[in-house]
Amino acid sequence: MHPFDNELFRIEPIEPGLWLLSEKMIRDAIRSNVWIVEGRDADLVIDAGWGVVDWPMEALFPDRDKPLWLAITHAHCDHISQHGRFHDRRFGHRDALDIVRNPTQENTNAQPFAPQLKLIARGYEYLDFDAKAYGLGFRPSDLTDVVGEGDQIDLGDVVLDVIETPGHSPDSLTFIDRQRRWMFTGDVLMNGYIVDVLSHSNKKDILQSHQRLIAQEFDHIFGGHQAPMNRSKAEQVVARYIEHKAKEGISLVS
Repeated sequence: MHPFDNELFRIEPIEPGLWLLSEKMIRDAIRSNVWIVEGRDADLVIDAGWGVVDWPMEALFPDRDKPLWLAITHAHCDHISQHGRFHDRRFGHRDALDIVRNPTQENTNAQPFAPQLKLIARGYEYLDFDAKAYGLGFRPSDLTDVVGEGDQIDLGDVVLDVIETPGHSPDSLTFIDRQRRWMFTGDVLMNGYIVDVLSHSNKKDILQSHQRLIAQEFDHIFGGHQAPMNRSKAEQVVARYIEHKAKEGISLVS
């Protein structure tokens, strides 16, 4: 991997062997994190962004000497929009299959939410983004590898364990690099507001997934949005979510 920076996109190193791709035209508060894990035999892109502007794949990933794989934490619009741009292996949950094969404005949650979120960052008004049309151009694709609890993604010298962490969506997956004690949690646990109000969200499942995640041995969480978290911060986020749900009368014992 190499750094990249132009008006619309940036790829920057975060840790040795870990990079972050940012879609700069999306407001910081809702911009998706696209993590790239380098391996000896393949590099793995985790999630595929909003895709308001198509990714310039050859510029972002030039001079490839090994495969570029994709794994999605879940099949929402801000994590799968560029799914069809990847031509090697594509990993995801079985419940994501119907969505990536036939992505619509509704099943990806692109609508009715895009017009409400004010996606475009200041200075990018020239893109003339039509929020109401967002999601119409998603490309049908497929998963080459359906993965779930207990599976692994082996990049050669890096292995990511897969665990199922439903709640934000039924198909939510977490990928764990146990050697470096990293977790890629998508939107079920991140450094900010945990979205649990979608039609297929389940707050009790989120509580259960949080307990599973916090029981893992990890030092850093790289979520689907916002900045990474250390263990202390993650424990604070989990505790805050428990407190907020208790006020709604929701707990693992209720």
